[in-house]
Amino acid sequence: MKKIIALFIAAIMTMLLFSGCMGTKEYVVLDEALADEQYGIGFRKADQSLRDEVQKILVEMKKDGKLAEITKEWFGEDTSTVPDSFTPAGSNDDSLNKIKQKGKLVLGLDSSFPPMGYEDNEGNIIGYDIDLAKEVCKRMGVELVLQPIDWNQNENELNDGNIDCIWNGMTIDDERKAAMNMSEPYMNNRQVVVTLKNSGIKKLSDLEGKAVVLQAGSTAVKALDARADIKSKIKNGKAVEVRDNVYAMYELQKGKSDAVVMDEIVARYYIAHMNELPTDESAN
Repeated sequence: MKKIIALFIAAIMTMLLFSGCMGTKEYVVLDEALADEQYGIGFRKADQSLRDEVQKILVEMKKDGKLAEITKEWFGEDTSTVPDSFTPAGSNDDSLNKIKQKGKLVLGLDSSFPPMGYEDNEGNIIGYDIDLAKEVCKRMGVELVLQPIDWNQNENELNDGNIDCIWNGMTIDDERKAAMNMSEPYMNNRQVVVTLKNSGIKKLSDLEGKAVVLQAGSTAVKALDARADIKSKIKNGKAVEVRDNVYAMYELQKGKSDAVVMDEIVARYYIAHMNELPTDESAN
């Protein structure tokens, strides 16, 4: 794997102060998942021609092997689920022409979501989705502009015209399909529970009375809400919502929570590349 996640996420480190020593932590992902999901790219409802062009290029990338090449670089194998063929909707809206005329595609993302999109130790945004988008924009003949956003406001950012698409490991669900023009799924995912190996939590039912943390505005919230049998038994009957998954993992590392609900793809990447998280006494 050519890409290695930086130990410190630059955007977070500018806000956080360290104290104490780093202790060795061993993280585990529970085998039992809360939900099965698929990732997709979100466009404005009216932007059918832009959505179709991006989808067409992804299918072309699958056919010529570029999609598999990028996916193997990040995951060691081709785990993409882009379909083999594509039939455009035949829309005559001007969304694609507008992108080509301005010469750039503005991609909205949560820049602390490895390996899909995150900041390296030099402040550059890198990731699997970034590499896919760069290749799509290259073939489209436009510049890729990366725009970090508050993930909890992603739909508003899109509909207000601040970004042209949301491409950042975004789960396809009925609510998002109603609010956006979603691409076809390009990768499978699950919502899972991450905890420390010595926590005593081995299965979902072991979360009873435990403090659970997750990212606000993420589908982890919906996945937990859909499991009333689990949610009703965790500490205070609800999870603590924080700004991003990096922050959630800090909470777990420091012992302020017992478990994190998050995307499996992100969780396993953290465990493989970021299993030593610094203590941050300034976190809430």
